[in-house]
Amino acid sequence: MKRMKFGVLWAALVSMLGFTSCLDGGDNSNIQNFNEIMKIDKLTGLYVSQMGYKVNPLNAGDLQGVPSTSGYIQLHYTYDYTQDMSDGEIDATIYGYSTISEGLWMPQAPTEADSGAPVSGVEVTSSDATYFFYKLDDMFLPIEFFVRKGVDTSDLDDREEEMEKHQFTLYYNADEDFTEKGMTLYLRHKLLEVEEDDEFTQLSGGWWHFNIIDAMARYQKKYSKRPDKITISFERNTKDISYDEDVLTEGKVEIDYEKVKELNEAISQGRSLSRLLAR
Repeated sequence: MKRMKFGVLWAALVSMLGFTSCLDGGDNSNIQNFNEIMKIDKLTGLYVSQMGYKVNPLNAGDLQGVPSTSGYIQLHYTYDYTQDMSDGEIDATIYGYSTISEGLWMPQAPTEADSGAPVSGVEVTSSDATYFFYKLDDMFLPIEFFVRKGVDTSDLDDREEEMEKHQFTLYYNADEDFTEKGMTLYLRHKLLEVEEDDEFTQLSGGWWHFNIIDAMARYQKKYSKRPDKITISFERNTKDISYDEDVLTEGKVEIDYEKVKELNEAISQGRSLSRLLAR
């Protein structure tokens, strides 16, 4: 688990909660500070790490009403590592979060109707590969793109309403884009409910979840193993949402999937909770 390094995107997306006394002073030498994508356990109200432990939010009331269409959330939290964690559960204070939307998946190339706008960027760094996965088949992409003029991205309701009007899809061609070293997935962006007078002049972003188990199954059937790397290819325009040839380029990011496999192997070997948290 690593601290986020995405700068502007992180600052723009995270909703900050009130800071607690553990961050305001006093002896906080035992306090650990983490950012992590976690699965939401709707029955218990707890948040489940891919490493198996559960986070019990001490300020759960601050998270009431937060949308969770994908069943995952990015949490910025602190916890006291001297507490008893033998039962696989930790008490933590949540002081920041980012919602995660659900992406679509197609095992074939999309039609023109499935796409409609480029994106500004996909903020993925290979060195942080394990951060973009929950276990082996659930991938998360932080995507920057243009939203409608006048959207207040600092207002949760306004931002979530806008995010629902942007659809992201991943597709692949196993015969052409799978090699022994890795796989290529193609990201496409579709604008929904566009009015004639809408102006897309404001740069914003969000997190999208994609379950890629189908692509992994196809890859393993072909090569009897998982890939070493995953390449995300996308249509990129950093100026606006047009497809003008002078501004449109092909964007690519590579994820070191070897690191994702190594982390999951360590988890499966039963490394202790305290050692995993100290990564």
